[in-house]
Amino acid sequence: MAEYFGTFDGIKRDELSGGLEEPQEIWNINVGASAAIKRGMLLGASAPTAVFDLVSSAADASKVLVIARDNFVADADHKVTQAYASGKFNRERIIVGGSSALTLEPFEDALRKSNIRVTSIQDKF
Repeated sequence: MAEYFGTFDGIKRDELSGGLEEPQEIWNINVGASAAIKRGMLLGASAPTAVFDLVSSAADASKVLVIARDNFVADADHKVTQAYASGKFNRERIIVGGSSALTLEPFEDALRKSNIRVTSIQDKF
């Protein structure tokens, strides 16, 4: 998957954030011991204190959903990273599931209910 990063005036920008109109709440989350997380991945868990994994099917829309804040590789000793639990994000930069068959659409209502708003980069121009 291509990385969408650019540097402007020394600030790295990847277009994940859809704007700061919505407060961005950040949680510390637990991930699996062998998880490789990329910034923008949609993650789900049965509860906020449970172990978060990459969503793998539309059925995961019933879980607690967050968006990974940073790239992170978990191991046996390091299993805590940060994720956005609310805010406004660009749908084109959210990574959903491990296959191209899974889209963001089945998760949008659940995301909206948890105060994660989804917008589109095209809407800004």
